[in-house]
Amino acid sequence: MERARESELQTIDEDVAAHRPEHMRPRARRPPRTFIFVLALAIAVVCACSGSGRRTSTNRSGGLAPSVSARPVGPGPAYRPPAVSAVVGRRATIDGLRCLASPGPRFGIHLELFAHRFVVHIPAGIGVAPPQRIRGVYVLGGKCSYPLRTLEPTGVVQVQRGNVLRLGVLFAVWGQRLDARRLLSFRGSVLGFVDGRRWRGPLAEIPLRRHAEIVLEVDGAVAPHPSYDFAPGL
Repeated sequence: MERARESELQTIDEDVAAHRPEHMRPRARRPPRTFIFVLALAIAVVCACSGSGRRTSTNRSGGLAPSVSARPVGPGPAYRPPAVSAVVGRRATIDGLRCLASPGPRFGIHLELFAHRFVVHIPAGIGVAPPQRIRGVYVLGGKCSYPLRTLEPTGVVQVQRGNVLRLGVLFAVWGQRLDARRLLSFRGSVLGFVDGRRWRGPLAEIPLRRHAEIVLEVDGAVAPHPSYDFAPGL
């Protein structure tokens, strides 16, 4: 699963790894022995189930079976929306949120978007007012920042600590559409998943909790990732 996510991020932008600042790189960790044992046990169980001719899982939600296949970014500008909205460019208040020079400590959530089974690129610089300071594919800062922002093109969104914010506010800062029948410029039935589980309520009401893995899909089912490995400090 993790190799699939790394391959997916390389598809979004191969320059990410080369330009990532040292303090933003996750530290390599050796898997604990307990994890290795559990993984070996899980493989044995799967093999046993396969040998008995039974399926290990059934899915009735549009064929969202587990998958490790990497997916490319879709063709055309619709799959690469701009980061800075007109409202952010004016540094105006958005849903009660102000653009601050020093917004304080933050935590991370991870967002993935799919349209017609293609990846929709989430750019760096959402919620960062120009002029932006840029290094490679990363945004290091700007005139000011909102309590929701992206500094890298990986889908990681930084959320100011102490705020109880929801997904609809992120899309308002981004200047993009989100509802049951609309995802950015794409139309169709939009499905939402949080930590790999289907979200049944309004998509705009998905809470932005620390380390949440949020997946939105329109017009085509993709197996949602249940988690994401965040860099230290998020």
